[in-house]
Amino acid sequence: MSILLDEADAYERGMDDDLTFQTVRELAGTAYMAGRTAPPTAVEIEAVAKRLLWRSCKKWDGVESDCVAKGEDDAWDYAGEICGYQEDYIDRAKEVLEVARKAVTEWRLF
Repeated sequence: MSILLDEADAYERGMDDDLTFQTVRELAGTAYMAGRTAPPTAVEIEAVAKRLLWRSCKKWDGVESDCVAKGEDDAWDYAGEICGYQEDYIDRAKEVLEVARKAVTEWRLF
């Protein structure tokens, strides 16, 4: 929820106070598009990286495995003990978010 609130606060700070000519629906759509096309925050990137890591713990080469970690945060903490492991997932998360934002931007052009 903090990512949503951070994006909403950032959007609100950039808005004019005179919103009388916009409907709530238009404003919500504009805010959504601004958030989806804005550069990802560090919090967003880490959240996606944690989820990618956790999902990779579930299956390796199509074989079910028992991940030692008890949850997403536990797996992330363990990955921090392996040199470069968190950084690899952060890079992957940045790529995923870049693709998602590109898709939103391209959709918006039509």
